Amino acid sequence: MTTIFRPWSRLVPGFLLALSAPLFSSAEETPAKKPLNFVNDIVPILTKADCNTGACHAKAITGQRGFLLSLLGFEPELDYEQIVKSGRGRRVFPPAPDQSLLMLKAANIVPHGGGKKLDPDSEGYRTLVRWVSEGMPYGAENDPKLVGIDVSPNRKTMPVNASQALKVTARYSDGSTRDVTGMALYEANDRNMAEASGTGLVKTLDLPGNVAVMVRYSGFVSVFNIAIPLGAPVETLPPAKNFIDELVFANLKTLGIPPSPACDDETFLRRVSLDIGGRLPTVEETKAFLESQDPKKRDLAIESLLNSPDYADFFANKWTALLKNRRED
Repeated sequence: MTTIFRPWSRLVPGFLLALSAPLFSSAEETPAKKPLNFVNDIVPILTKADCNTGACHAKAITGQRGFLLSLLGFEPELDYEQIVKSGRGRRVFPPAPDQSLLMLKAANIVPHGGGKKLDPDSEGYRTLVRWVSEGMPYGAENDPKLVGIDVSPNRKTMPVNASQALKVTARYSDGSTRDVTGMALYEANDRNMAEASGTGLVKTLDLPGNVAVMVRYSGFVSVFNIAIPLGAPVETLPPAKNFIDELVFANLKTLGIPPSPACDDETFLRRVSLDIGGRLPTVEETKAFLESQDPKKRDLAIESLLNSPDYADFFANKWTALLKNRRED
């Protein structure tokens, strides 16, 4: 458990004691806010503000100007040490939280190489000020832990040039949830088809097709999938031969894209030989296939390729490259 460092606690104990005394009594007291947790409440603010990216304070080994944070907050204990203890605690000042170097730099009141990261009127800034004023708690062992995030909606069919606001909900180990839409990060996998703002507003552009928006929050990822129809009517679909056909045809129907017509035998044999065996068909294979009158000859060609050593070699090499296998492994 990381301990809380308070270099200021020996300065003016009498002054702090006086501040802690109530000025007047009230029959109706405001309920006390739940203490902040560094991992759950503070790290997401730093991530949203890009403070812990490789281009900023998570730069390898040195960070920026001696201030080093872990990449995307994956080592919160290191981050806590750097913010609270490093440099004899000079980055935080609980007697006047908004005058902490952490806040002055983030708001660019004191010149900051990365520019302004937080507006003093923003929720993130106010949360950081409150955390410093509370004495920079790290959190207790029994505090709830983040177990996942959900994005709503997670799938939608949208026309071109349309908008959809997303809602992101964080789920915790004690069963509680929190709306973290404003603190999540959003990125479309094809920026020519859709764009996503920092507030979770997604806009489709002029291109039809499938596009996904990745949503990240505190190490967890969820996805919002969008289908943007072309608009062409789909009147008939060929019969599905397997579950892959069913998924492909359903997607084409959603997108309003009619399936391509069946190719001729020469094209089919070349394509299937390259896709399954990683090679062109031999002259003998081509001649036998073209002369065959069997209505199931395409299915038989696929089965033959799947049972050939070419298939095993081709896909073994594919997966070796993808998994970066080495002989000594």
